[in-house]
Amino acid sequence: MSKKMHTSYSPFKVFLHKFIKQRFAFVAFIIVAFIVLVGVFGSIIAPFDPYRPVTLQYEEKGIDSENLTSQQVEFKGVLSDGSTIAGSELLRINVESEDRRIASIRKMTDGVTITANTSGTTNTTIESEGVRSQIGVSVSDDSEKIESSIIRIEAEQPNEIMDSGDRYSINLKAILSDGSSINGLDEINTFLLDGKDEKENNNQGSGFVSARSSEESDGGVEFLSLDEELATVSKEGLVTLKGQGDALIQVVAGTVSSVVHLPVGVDEITPKLVSIIPETAEVSLVDIYKHQPPSSLHFFGTDHQNRDIFSRVVMGTRETLIIGFVSVAIGAVIGTALGLIAGYYGGKTDSLITRFTDILLAFPGILLAIAVIAFLGAGLTNIIFAVAVFTIPIFIRIVRGSTLALKEMTYVEAAQSIGVKDSVIIMRHIFPGTLSVVMVYLTMRIGVAILIGAALSFLGLGGDITAPEWGSMLSAAKDNSGNVFHPTFFPGLAIVITVLSFNILGDGLRDALDPKLKE
Repeated sequence: MSKKMHTSYSPFKVFLHKFIKQRFAFVAFIIVAFIVLVGVFGSIIAPFDPYRPVTLQYEEKGIDSENLTSQQVEFKGVLSDGSTIAGSELLRINVESEDRRIASIRKMTDGVTITANTSGTTNTTIESEGVRSQIGVSVSDDSEKIESSIIRIEAEQPNEIMDSGDRYSINLKAILSDGSSINGLDEINTFLLDGKDEKENNNQGSGFVSARSSEESDGGVEFLSLDEELATVSKEGLVTLKGQGDALIQVVAGTVSSVVHLPVGVDEITPKLVSIIPETAEVSLVDIYKHQPPSSLHFFGTDHQNRDIFSRVVMGTRETLIIGFVSVAIGAVIGTALGLIAGYYGGKTDSLITRFTDILLAFPGILLAIAVIAFLGAGLTNIIFAVAVFTIPIFIRIVRGSTLALKEMTYVEAAQSIGVKDSVIIMRHIFPGTLSVVMVYLTMRIGVAILIGAALSFLGLGGDITAPEWGSMLSAAKDNSGNVFHPTFFPGLAIVITVLSFNILGDGLRDALDPKLKE
């Protein structure tokens, strides 16, 4: 004889089954749970102190800040015979930064070190014996990229002994910062004259003479004989040899230069330096003093006071959730109590509470909260109270409606007929029936409360503007939002995700608790 197995009915299991089937609501629940955990354990998760500049914390955390702000670049010299020498073998090396406020450059034993000073882009140059090459530098500046420019000029070398009276036409090739090249004098002149020649040429240094400083400069490629007794050169790069010795023709293109070595009537060719080649054409550095971009060290970057935004967002989660949960909890308790009283007793009591509700609902939530803050003053406690004030009428209305329906139920009338106290009927028979509705709206109102709280903090009504609270972070970063995005993007994203998650969770709870919803 088979026995039928009967499983007991469980409202919780039915609710859970309905809720899990709503994928968006279930995902929102997971996100909300994660946000709550971040708020609880924020002090452990945050890698930096959210109140102090990160530069003051690097040493105690064992971070070498010099690796962030500086980069060493090695270079080599190219001789007229095609051979190369190490940078340390070059004579009278001079280095220069076009804008030292952005980045500085200094000589090292085996190269140069470029150090960031503030955000922006600039160029640095390495010069020796009339030969100059360029390195582009970008410091934490996403809005302004390094423009393509000539970083090196190369001239074809005859590499043979020539006679007095000979002529030699110089062939040129320009190397650009993007790795491409331009061949020929005409194309290089076109490139320079298309907008690159407006930059002033700081051609100072031992043995370096620039024809760009002359009144006859037209902004294109210029040729200059370093010894007029040995050779002369035309504007088109045609060299006429005159005496005997090592004739050197300097070729200047913008801020870079090269040398053409023409040995005339010598017994043996002695190679001369004709080009300097850095190991990299562009250097990207970090301005560690403010607005560091997102990186592996600072996931969300740093703000205008160089505080770690990720740590501030994490620590701000607790304060933001406190505003949301506490204010809505206060509003829910007071609103539910008044709603139960109004719905159960009716009459003048109901009329008085209803008129009070209508007055509060007549004001937009944010304006009502601002009015409360203006009366009480700024501060976290007052923000919680202000948000609770405009939350109260919402719960009064929904609980009053549920109470009006529940008090007509047979079991409530039965309890009244046998003389059960009103307080017992309200708490044991009516309140449990309104609990599902209260929980749904409580969850949905948390998102609204967080949004209003952030708006009040953004308006400067949150008290301590240095506190790691999402609205305050947006307010502090708004002046720089046109130049850098991350100080406003990440706190704003945290608000959007949190509010959206609570709203979707509330919708899911409402549908799961609705007995009319069929599976």
